[in-house]
Amino acid sequence: METLKNNIKVLSERQTFLKNQRKTVRLVGERKLEPWEAAYEHMDSRGKLRLMYAAYGLMRGKKFSETENHYPEEDHPLKEFSVQIDKLVSQYEEAVHTDE
Repeated sequence: METLKNNIKVLSERQTFLKNQRKTVRLVGERKLEPWEAAYEHMDSRGKLRLMYAAYGLMRGKKFSETENHYPEEDHPLKEFSVQIDKLVSQYEEAVHTDE
């Protein structure tokens, strides 16, 4: 679970960097990516992060409605991605068992 937590942290920090790189006018720092590249990568990473947060919540024993609390549990949108979330959970649980 620590591996998943660290991967979420790294990807979240990358999102902050990409948010700045998407700017075309008031960029802080130097340009490392084209704005369109940063926008596509940010959009792709946003979906990955959402699934990673859901998997982390499930591993901690939380329901989808507790992870994203603005949806009721009965018809939560994350249920559409349950196969991908279960795959992430099993992947990171295997990593925990191989580390021991």
